[in-house]
Amino acid sequence: MESKSNYLPWYRLLSSILGEIVEKLSDIEVMEYVSDDTGLTVPIVGVGEEQKPMPIIEVNLQREEITLSITYRTSESMKHLKNIFHESQKTELENLTQAMKLIPMTYETRLIKKSNREERSFTISRKYLTCRVDATMLQHILGEAEAIRRGGRRTIDGSSVYDAPATPLLQLVIIKVKKNEDEVKTSIKTIQPIIETLTAIKTQREIIRARLTKPFDQTKKYREFVDLLNMARNAGQISSEERRILEKKGRDNPEERQLINEELKRKLGIENT
Repeated sequence: MESKSNYLPWYRLLSSILGEIVEKLSDIEVMEYVSDDTGLTVPIVGVGEEQKPMPIIEVNLQREEITLSITYRTSESMKHLKNIFHESQKTELENLTQAMKLIPMTYETRLIKKSNREERSFTISRKYLTCRVDATMLQHILGEAEAIRRGGRRTIDGSSVYDAPATPLLQLVIIKVKKNEDEVKTSIKTIQPIIETLTAIKTQREIIRARLTKPFDQTKKYREFVDLLNMARNAGQISSEERRILEKKGRDNPEERQLINEELKRKLGIENT
């Protein structure tokens, strides 16, 4: 195994590129985060006020190569990843699948089964090219991970087989490159868009809170729109007929309301914010 201190320059490179989306570690903490099994594990920091069960970045040094991966090791973190399929997370899901589609074909996505009986028994259950993993396949992989966790009977070639419950590990992206700073830097930058999207996934509480506050926000925005129409009418900037037409347009097409607001503010000499 590589000396723990050998991981220090690679953590600094990782941190210099990814910035605040990874946890800031001192040299002592970096070495404390190195283990025989996984190498260096670097926590990813989620966006928002709530603590999120995020995946980790694993950095494993070999003699001439480095393996980088975005790994989900807990049931809580995989459950959090499933939130990306909520209708309120459509943008995040599109961003994730698009970022994965652009990944070179040397990057893989792996579902690994870890025996609950044997400490170091790991088996690759499924392996895919990351660039081929779309939303449907990701849902399937997460479903398989849950099946591994539960265990139970399944049918193979007409025979009933019992699988003991095991621990699934999801390497959403894994890549092995030469131990060369430029190659490692390129790999980190390649997976950066994926990591940034993962940090934006909302928790269940955030999803519920957003759903509860949305009607209030829409009502507030419409009231501000009507107030601007009244101000413009009272200031003689628009006629009564123009006010009626604009109000109907903004009511029937909420997406155009912002453009109308900006034009009204321009006429009234109000700075857009």
